[in-house]
Amino acid sequence: MSQIRARHTSARKPRFADECSIGQIFCRPPVYDLIFSCVSPCTLVRTGRSCRAAYAASKDFSHRAFNIHRHLSRFLADPLAFRSLQARTGTLIAGSNAVQFLDRSFYPNADMDLYVHPGHVREILDYLVEREGYAFRPNSTQPADYREIASDEWDGTEVRGEPFEQEEELSLYYDIKGVEAVFSLDKCGLEGLLKVQLIESEISPFDTIINFHSTCVMNFIAFDAVYSLYPVATFEHRNTLQVWRARPLQDLNVMLKYDERGFTWLCSLAAGTPLQKSPFYPSKSRTVGDQHTWKLTLPTQGVDLRPQMNSSSSLVQWDPVIFNGWSLEQEHEGMTTVYKPIKSAVFRYNYTTANCKLYFRLWQFILTQGLLSRMLLRKGLLEKERWPWFDAELAGFWEAYKHEFMSFIRRDVST
Repeated sequence: MSQIRARHTSARKPRFADECSIGQIFCRPPVYDLIFSCVSPCTLVRTGRSCRAAYAASKDFSHRAFNIHRHLSRFLADPLAFRSLQARTGTLIAGSNAVQFLDRSFYPNADMDLYVHPGHVREILDYLVEREGYAFRPNSTQPADYREIASDEWDGTEVRGEPFEQEEELSLYYDIKGVEAVFSLDKCGLEGLLKVQLIESEISPFDTIINFHSTCVMNFIAFDAVYSLYPVATFEHRNTLQVWRARPLQDLNVMLKYDERGFTWLCSLAAGTPLQKSPFYPSKSRTVGDQHTWKLTLPTQGVDLRPQMNSSSSLVQWDPVIFNGWSLEQEHEGMTTVYKPIKSAVFRYNYTTANCKLYFRLWQFILTQGLLSRMLLRKGLLEKERWPWFDAELAGFWEAYKHEFMSFIRRDVST
């Protein structure tokens, strides 16, 4: 009998973390909120992998810390309606606004920068003015009415360029690249004056973003996800690598601004650092959403997705940014982004790639399909309103050439 009593009264050892004192920490939101608010994104993820209680706590904290509607509500009265507008137009929020969201920080005097595809500028401006109450503030060269320079009649059938234009040669030598026009707007908010800058991209929002002054601002918010292209360098090491093209660093205010925000400015990669271990991933073919990208998926409940563009085009409801690629390469004493733009009326949007094989295969398709569409248009057998766009077919090309990569750059095999 004594043996039976001993068996029933002996204490069982804890099997899971929530049965011990450490687990109790992750069962109290006020406690783990204080802990998680002080750690980096990487540490947050690693802590969540340590035990069941920590995982549940990190998920709960992340759901509240990365609340996109709360983040956007500072500038927008109806964040959900704006995200639906993003879904229809492929508009990206980038610059310091995206940094603040991912870093869970706040810059009091920062504005919100919107990067817009060609053909959607008027729609975004109308929304901000008519739905959100912003006022257009022209610069010295702009008229008082933005409608005079932002047309609502965009012809997507126009020729956008040939595949081997001289000006596109590896996109190495540009000043401030990719910006067609900038529209400034503001309104009075509860915390003072709110400023929004709408940047009309010459090629695409991604093309403009990848040519920012340095890597810490190469982050952007789409309607369905937030992306950081250099997350380890930006949010773990707090470093930013200069990638300005063929021009001296004339405005030291940019360096000082990001120094105040806790980032160390690097003009070049540290000598002797193995390329394979660099958090800037030099001389690697990159794509948006690859293994080096931090992608934070956003809830899309209530977001109205893009409708079919016309009856001749397949339905496209993903953001165009996911089909873009680039490479960070050594150029003289610094670094620069290298890629080829894919500009053609065969696609509604423009794209980029660092894969030579994919680039030439796409242009074979573009030349064949484009010739057919233009011939039908000229003969009156195709209306402009039914011009077919083949963006939906990009997924197949991307998948087919995912493992067949050839760089535009000749590299030393030792690197």
